[in-house]
Amino acid sequence: MNSEIIGCPTTVPWVFIFDSVDSQPRHPAQLYEAMFYGLVFIVGVLLYKKNTFFSKSFGTGFYFGYCITTIFTFRFFIEFLKEVQEDFERTMILDMGQLLSIPIILVGLYFLLISLYKKKKNCSMAYN
Repeated sequence: MNSEIIGCPTTVPWVFIFDSVDSQPRHPAQLYEAMFYGLVFIVGVLLYKKNTFFSKSFGTGFYFGYCITTIFTFRFFIEFLKEVQEDFERTMILDMGQLLSIPIILVGLYFLLISLYKKKKNCSMAYN
């Protein structure tokens, strides 16, 4: 298993031991990320199919907002399970990955809200 980004030591039953680092059982944070990104893809495909074939319920920018909001929100929280990668981060409340994720989450939320607002506005105009 790649040991450049390792999880914190833990006692959960699905631990990984990174022999190149130490012999402590650690969270497999990379696997958590891979599984979550697969789930984001599956949900995105299901939303797309529902939107395309059944209802046209999302406006422009929805999928972009959905992807970056879900991915970077997960990345924000998964950082709590990872070891600190740089020494300057040891004194910080949030590490650099979390700080860099916050503006991207906000951009994603903006696109989600705008896409839903535009769709609602377009639907109300169609009935007038």
